[in-house]
Amino acid sequence: MANIIMSAWLDTMEDYGFDDVERETLARLIDDSHKENCLREPWPFLERQETITQAGSDDTLTTTATLGKVLAIVNTSDSITLVPLRTDAQLKDYVYDLTETGIPSHYYFIADQLYLWPIPAATTTIKIRFLTEPTTLTKDSDDTDIIWPSKHDSVILYGALSKAYYINDDPQGATMQQVMEARLQIARNDLWMKQFDRPDRVIILDDNDYLF
Repeated sequence: MANIIMSAWLDTMEDYGFDDVERETLARLIDDSHKENCLREPWPFLERQETITQAGSDDTLTTTATLGKVLAIVNTSDSITLVPLRTDAQLKDYVYDLTETGIPSHYYFIADQLYLWPIPAATTTIKIRFLTEPTTLTKDSDDTDIIWPSKHDSVILYGALSKAYYINDDPQGATMQQVMEARLQIARNDLWMKQFDRPDRVIILDDNDYLF
C-alpha cells in the first residue's frame, strides 16, 4: 500500500518549521485534523452502501466499513423499509416481544451496535446506506486509510499546522486556522454539489409514502 499522502503532509509540516517535532506527534495532529473535518458535516464522500445477508436468529447487523450514521435500511427480501426505533422505546414498547422472530421491520442502536427487530426468522437480505467514520491515522498510514478527498487535502494540512502553532503558543495558529476555514469553504462548495442538471427541489414525503 502507498504511504504518499501522509508522508507528504509530514514533510510539509517539517518544511513549515516543525522539523524538531517527532513525526509521530505531527501524525497525531494530522489525525485530529482529519477526524475533526470529516465529522463536521455528513459529507457525501462518507456515504457507503452494503448488502448484507443476515442469518436467521441473528439480530445484530454489522457492516464491513465502520458504521457511523444510518441513512437508510431496507429489507430487500421482503421489500420493506426498516423504521428506526429509540432504544428505550424498543425495550418498553416491545417488552413482551423482545425475542420475537419474524420479518425485520425496525432497527435500533445500543451504543454503536445496530440491531434488527423482530429477530430474523430466516436468512434475510438487508441493504444499508450509511455514513462511515474516519479511523485513526499514524505516520505509517496508507493512502486508503485517508477518507478525506485528496483534491482538498490542504484542508487537513492547514488544520494540523494550526494545531501545531497553538501548541507552541504561536499567534500564527489563528492565521492558519483562518486559512483552513477559507479552504474548507471551497471544499464545501465543491463536495456538496454533484449535479447541475436541474435545480434542487423540495419534495415532501410522509412515512406512508415509502415504508411498505
